[in-house]
Amino acid sequence: MDKMSLINLALQSFPESILLLLFGSGLFKRYPNIYRLLIGAALSSIISYVIRSLPFPYGIHALIGVAVLTLIFWLIFNLSFNQSLVAALATLATLGAIEIILLPVESHLLGLNRFSEAWPDPKLRLLMAVPELIILSLITYSLYRANRCFKGDL
Repeated sequence: MDKMSLINLALQSFPESILLLLFGSGLFKRYPNIYRLLIGAALSSIISYVIRSLPFPYGIHALIGVAVLTLIFWLIFNLSFNQSLVAALATLATLGAIEIILLPVESHLLGLNRFSEAWPDPKLRLLMAVPELIILSLITYSLYRANRCFKGDL
């Protein structure tokens, strides 16, 4: 169970959701309009907030996250179901890879034994999210700038 503050929901989870949705849609050369993007990000953030507050075993929130992102890509961004699933998996895999690399480094630099020690402190949690959001922003920007995407229908 992960109790996220509302400030972290607004300043961390919502921007992260925007970037994740942009990344996933960019994989298929889709450029969502701002309203669909904001609606999808709001839904993703709120559902993530609720799921994290429930007493699910570790890892269940990631599976639910794949399902939620898949549905958002499919129903709101109008990708095919297969494209939506690939976009959700690629998006969360990219986010996971960024976190696996950054969290131990950040924990060490902040003098924490484990990154989960930052969770109860909204400021520290937000501080640790900034490098992740910057890297995700740069990857997403380069994806759109280079116009890299999957070719054909999946």
